[in-house]
Amino acid sequence: MLITSLGAENQASAIKYLRKSPYRNALPLSNATQLRSRSDVLVAEVYDEVVGVISTYLDIPIPNLTFVAKDETVVQELLRAMLQQNAHLAEEPIYALLPIRRRNQLARFANIVEEPIEYQMVVEPETLREREGPPVQRLTIEHIPQIEALVEVAGLTVWDTSALDLGPAFGCFVEDRLVAMAATHFATTDVAEIGHIATHPDYRRRGYASACTIALTKAAFKLTPRVFLMVLEENEAALAAYKRLGFYPIERFYMTRSVLRNDL
Repeated sequence: MLITSLGAENQASAIKYLRKSPYRNALPLSNATQLRSRSDVLVAEVYDEVVGVISTYLDIPIPNLTFVAKDETVVQELLRAMLQQNAHLAEEPIYALLPIRRRNQLARFANIVEEPIEYQMVVEPETLREREGPPVQRLTIEHIPQIEALVEVAGLTVWDTSALDLGPAFGCFVEDRLVAMAATHFATTDVAEIGHIATHPDYRRRGYASACTIALTKAAFKLTPRVFLMVLEENEAALAAYKRLGFYPIERFYMTRSVLRNDL
């Protein structure tokens, strides 16, 4: 088995491998394409056939992994290779958002501390339910001070202003005050993940976040044929709200927080 960094000689074959399941492989696809400059990506090959891809996104402060692999042997070799290049991944718990089979593969080589379930919710042009709502506005770097104020009061935890470089973002304003927003996590030619959806506590349940989500979804469909977002299983209110907009769940993912074993 040959494991090498993603580069000009293997990028096309790695992306072809990941494209076999663009929704399930959305995160590794984004790290191998749009987020490539911000990610460390390794590719496993056997006789020039790609059998696995692993990556870590470097721009967030928490250790993280995502991978796709043919079997557990490939997973083990990819984990070992990634640790050689990113030793900090062994120093504290790592986060990995994984479907059930990959969650089970990881469990062979890590002690899972917690694993809340998230639903991958998909929307299509035919299922998106537009509705009358407040006006929305495209957000730009000029709005960053207001965005950051909303992020703080709404309690968003993974926002970074670099999101404005990765895809469209929309907001609702009341008397020049940003009261709701929705933005892009990534947008590749294969699939886009939207999120960063927030409403000021004083303006909730008035349709502002729904209006932002609808506008963002429509804009995302101009960039890619597939759009999804992630929702915690326990967040029943959000699940119901997105279903009303035409999103529907297609798969359960596990947001694992785990510690890699010393005998890896």
